Amino acid sequence: MKQQINNRLGVAHVRDTIMQFVTGTITQNQAMESLQIGRSRLYEMRTSLLAARAAGTGDTWTPRGSGGNHRTPWPDEVQCFLRRALSPDGNAKRYSYAFAASEVGRRFEYKLDRGQVRHWAMDHGIKIAVPGPRPPAHVRRWQRQSVGELWQLDATPDHFLGRDKPTLQLLDMIDDCSRMQVGCKLYARELIPSYLDLFYRAFTRYGLPLEIYVDKAGFFRSTDGSLTQIGKRLKFYDISFIFANSPQSKGKIERVHVVWQDRLPAYFERESIGIETPMETLNEHVLNLVDYRNDFETHRELRMTPRQAWDLAVAQGRNKLRAIPSDGWWDLVWAEWSRATVGSRGRVYVDDKFCPTECANGTKVWLCRHVDGTFSVVHNKPEHGKRPIIHFSNNPKLRSV
Repeated sequence: MKQQINNRLGVAHVRDTIMQFVTGTITQNQAMESLQIGRSRLYEMRTSLLAARAAGTGDTWTPRGSGGNHRTPWPDEVQCFLRRALSPDGNAKRYSYAFAASEVGRRFEYKLDRGQVRHWAMDHGIKIAVPGPRPPAHVRRWQRQSVGELWQLDATPDHFLGRDKPTLQLLDMIDDCSRMQVGCKLYARELIPSYLDLFYRAFTRYGLPLEIYVDKAGFFRSTDGSLTQIGKRLKFYDISFIFANSPQSKGKIERVHVVWQDRLPAYFERESIGIETPMETLNEHVLNLVDYRNDFETHRELRMTPRQAWDLAVAQGRNKLRAIPSDGWWDLVWAEWSRATVGSRGRVYVDDKFCPTECANGTKVWLCRHVDGTFSVVHNKPEHGKRPIIHFSNNPKLRSV
């Protein structure tokens, strides 16, 4: 790092250079070159010197300390982590500067930004290859002004556990207003139950939005214009699908994909998390990373964290989220539904078990498999104004319904 300006330059020289810049004798670039500082630092000192002259103390003015060599060394544990995360390690992918800074904050509660990590790496002889040029940024769609007005949703497959391992599907969902990531989870495959699980967990945690912004995949849009299985469930709770005309129009969620495609493979490999790790454990790590990014990483466009943007919108009354209804159907709507028939002695055979009901032999019922692995035997399909008739359930939330 450069030494502070007070240690390397005479104060009289600094005053004279800034006054020459103020009077137009030298240009901005010449002043920056003479003092070896950046533009923002130059204008900061210009403002400070002019204020001192107006107060009659210009002759004794000295520049304040900058972010030079007066900072204390970083903790040993932080530096050890950065060496491990940024240095070559066999075929393991190295962390990006931004992700390394994020992990230092999450693990050690020590705030750094990507620029500081980059300079530290350069000072310690750690070089990361410059990434290739990225394609042009997608055209940015307008931004909604209220939390819960619109959530963007998309899925991306990738070799998150290594190039020689099977692909996993990452389902991402963000709030368009605040950029809060309201859903992010890995699944073995992109299936209807995957989306039901994501919706159930996101809506239960944050509330019901007005619209979901998606592509025209078959999960969301049928060829005849009718509602799909997912669409019917969202419609039951008055949530609309908004269809994107192209992948480029979902730029916000696409940029989130890029973040996790960069971070997760490196994280899993460096933490010795592999194909044998249970999916539940994988997603515990993902949730921790997502929550930290929501709460502590500043969004470049918003100039605040997603959590701060979310809380600000709510405080200003810009909140269109709705509470989860207490209609008795909530845990059933997001379940997988299939037909079943009551057998002898009023029992239904499910997963090698006989589940007792009070129904007559031959009664047609619905078998609902919930996102947490429990199941229920239900008499009627979801309908507004009616309560579910539950014949059997091992889901604690539904036993008293």
